[in-house]
Amino acid sequence: MMRTFTTRDGSIWMPSYLTFIDSKTCIGCGRCFKVCSRDVMHLHGVDDAGEILGPCNDEDDDFDGELNRMIMVVDNAGRCIGCGACARVCPK
Repeated sequence: MMRTFTTRDGSIWMPSYLTFIDSKTCIGCGRCFKVCSRDVMHLHGVDDAGEILGPCNDEDDDFDGELNRMIMVVDNAGRCIGCGACARVCPK
């Protein structure tokens, strides 16, 4: 069930909740993570086979040389408030 809300100026607003990030288009830039104040997504490592290895805890984490690239993954979808800040800064 999608809910709509009325803003202070009387406009109708419907939140767009983040439920997943497309791993094929994500470039792992981290812009969405930086603008999200709700701890919804985290940077995860991906190996050559496309398997998600897990969250990257720091910049030195290369998963014992298995890391091919990094992507953002939604870890806490229930924390999303639907503000859309992540979508506005995403280059993809």
